[in-house]
Amino acid sequence: MPAKKTVQDDQKSVKRDKKAKIISIQDATCMLIETKGYENVTIRDIAEAGGVSIGLIYKYFPGGKFDILKEIGYRYTDELLMTKQPENIDFNDFPGYMRNVIENMQQYTKDNISLTKALIMTALLDSEIVEEVKNMDFKNEYYKAVSEFFCRFNGVEIGNKDPLDVLMNWGIAVKGIIFCDIIYSLSTIKSEESLIDLMVDVSLKIWGYKEA
Repeated sequence: MPAKKTVQDDQKSVKRDKKAKIISIQDATCMLIETKGYENVTIRDIAEAGGVSIGLIYKYFPGGKFDILKEIGYRYTDELLMTKQPENIDFNDFPGYMRNVIENMQQYTKDNISLTKALIMTALLDSEIVEEVKNMDFKNEYYKAVSEFFCRFNGVEIGNKDPLDVLMNWGIAVKGIIFCDIIYSLSTIKSEESLIDLMVDVSLKIWGYKEA
């Protein structure tokens, strides 16, 4: 029995070590993008900043730095939407949930403004990342699960629309407003609260929300 427990402890330790290394790689990538710009960051830079080997990076992220960026996006989405903690969500209060999500999106943008601006500039100036985004599969199992998560809320009625299409429309609309705020400082014209109200209203319409 003690031997079995030792094996289980070793497995848990390996999982923790892997998670720590992945987070270290992701954090190093974000820091380097902020300071050098996406196009100037190499895998060698990330390995040195993250304290890991180049081989380990490619083991976890075979597609290189865009793969890292994509996984950061997944992690951010999971945290933001709380898809991994459904027990903490009131599925009878979609407006409240949506307001909380959007407020957190705004706060995340403020907390990571340098990274956000660097990625916006990259998207405008670097054709390489644009091609990577074009080649992304937005209809994969991950986004399918996220779209179905939204449909669990009472009052969300999208009829015969594809939940994935609705999710994409929602992301485009809300991120579009947030990015416009970053570029044009909309909050100097409209209060932050009114921008949040606007995004909540748009979100409820996109998801066909009907109050019971």
